[in-house]
Amino acid sequence: MNYIIKSISIAAFALIVSGCTSNPVMNIESRLIPDRLDGSAQTQDSIKTSIIAGCIARNWTCQQVAPGKILATINVRKHHAEADIIYSLSSYSITYKDSDMLDYSEKYYTIHRNYNRWVRNLNDAIIKELSI
Repeated sequence: MNYIIKSISIAAFALIVSGCTSNPVMNIESRLIPDRLDGSAQTQDSIKTSIIAGCIARNWTCQQVAPGKILATINVRKHHAEADIIYSLSSYSITYKDSDMLDYSEKYYTIHRNYNRWVRNLNDAIIKELSI
């Protein structure tokens, strides 16, 4: 009898551990706008253009919803995520807005690890575009 209970406990633990794909939601906060490689000054328009190019490079769609604010959206298979990108002449932030099918928990502020990877890749693409 103990063998059966122990086996069930081990199987249940393995199932729980293997199902853990959630991580704390990653937001990019107040990332400094890098200098351009050619030494020219960034403008509000050049920053917006670079952010949009970074979104396109990583398969995010985007639309400017207000001056200094872009809504970025990504759809991967059945998964959907949205992030707000707020920018100024000195910095930008990428913050979680909404998602579907990514196991988001408002209580624990966790989400499927793929969302964080997509945001990290988006951030890298934006930095690259801002530096050009």
